[in-house]
Amino acid sequence: MTSNQSTGEGLIFPLSMLHKRPEKVHQIKNPVFLEDLRISAARVVDGQVQLDLAIQLSQEDVLVSGKVSAKWSGECRRCIEEVSGVLDLTIDEVFRASSSESQVKFEVEDAFPFKEINGEQIVDLEEVVRDSVLLTLPFSPLCSEECLGPDPERFPTRDSVSEEDKNLPPKKDPRWAVLDQLKTDSGLSSEDTVA
Repeated sequence: MTSNQSTGEGLIFPLSMLHKRPEKVHQIKNPVFLEDLRISAARVVDGQVQLDLAIQLSQEDVLVSGKVSAKWSGECRRCIEEVSGVLDLTIDEVFRASSSESQVKFEVEDAFPFKEINGEQIVDLEEVVRDSVLLTLPFSPLCSEECLGPDPERFPTRDSVSEEDKNLPPKKDPRWAVLDQLKTDSGLSSEDTVA
């Protein structure tokens, strides 16, 4: 990952750059590449995430806000065909110095700590962007609500069950048939006891 301090490209911002012009709002409007942006059956296409963020100093904190978008693809959880979409999410985060006194504040306010590279404090946006994208990716994508899957007769979904079948009592699993023959002390079958 590279950093270009003059234009704000990349995901690393030295605090010294922000302190030089504390009133300035630094804009980041560019795509970045992040590896391993995937969960379960969904992934970000080519690891490319589009940023439209503003970074500004507020007293000792650094505020990061704006939008992040990314194209994703995956497999439908029913028919296993490819499905895709676009993530559009909003980021509104705070970075703060990680002193021993402020550890409790981090837990309460969910602030991100400044990091350090070669003795210089920096704001590293990778964790913010990565967490936001991974938390928004669909865990089990669906191509459409009407999808009946690859074999609806063997593996019916709720939508593929007919109205008549919905009104019938559920079929008994033959593996439990022996339990229906058991009698309790009161003379009732296990089925009567459960009911």
